[in-house]
Amino acid sequence: MASYVLKIISMTLGIFFIFIGTLKLTPSVNKELHKEMRKMYIRNSKVFPLVTWTKWKPNSHMYRKVIGGSEVVCGAILAFIPGPLKEAANVLMILIASLDIYSHYALDEGLDKMSLSVVFFLLLMCRLIIHLQMKAREDEEAAQRAQASEREQAPPTCQGHTHIVHPNAGAGFSAAEKKNQ
Repeated sequence: MASYVLKIISMTLGIFFIFIGTLKLTPSVNKELHKEMRKMYIRNSKVFPLVTWTKWKPNSHMYRKVIGGSEVVCGAILAFIPGPLKEAANVLMILIASLDIYSHYALDEGLDKMSLSVVFFLLLMCRLIIHLQMKAREDEEAAQRAQASEREQAPPTCQGHTHIVHPNAGAGFSAAEKKNQ
């Protein structure tokens, strides 16, 4: 069940980020939304969080293209490519969503502008948590299988005897002990 949910969340998030990233990169999908995205990134570049530490402010057009391209690539990975690369894309998208939430907060745009970023941040976190839970369960099951196979392969133990060597083995007894038997 969790695997099915993980696949559905991955596909949905991947397709959404491909669409949003494409809107940021090209006006061919929707000219009005592309124009709005361009204006938004001009504002966002002014509150880029690393400006205070590095004194470097990104070019708004390059900033928009890097974020849009990252969204398209990570969305494609989330939607269509299996394997551990999916988790790296998920973490990168969490960072991008966090950056978007910070930008809306720093611009004091309110929760109505920030809400979409918050929702997708939470969905990405849920996807990551579901994946980690599934991985922990798989690791636990593998450990249990390994323990079971070790128990099956271990030699049988002699129970109920107080001596070290089994009496039928014939070794480890003195001549007096053999006479008593």
